[in-house]
Amino acid sequence: MVLTDKSLSSGRKVKIKQLTVDEMDECRDVMKGKWTKEGTIFYDINKARTMWIRKGLAGGDFKDFKTDNNVPVDDVLKQLSHEEMEELQKIIQEVNTLGETLPSSTV
Repeated sequence: MVLTDKSLSSGRKVKIKQLTVDEMDECRDVMKGKWTKEGTIFYDINKARTMWIRKGLAGGDFKDFKTDNNVPVDDVLKQLSHEEMEELQKIIQEVNTLGETLPSSTV
């Protein structure tokens, strides 16, 4: 398993897993949107954030970090503030970006 060490702006250190393409798709498919004349309304944003964290968090500065089937348990996630959870989701997504930039000589 490939792990990436990162730090949140709070100072908490976290370990991020490399996710499979299927795991990333599963996380992206949780959030739903409804398009109306007034604009787009999104649903299940919190569920999506929690899924990214459960699938992507592999350790860090937590009191008694535990997993169940390689997924962080609730007691671990409850140690994170709302701000840390939002930042952590973004970091997990950045670490798991798809695509590769081609060298300019091959374009």
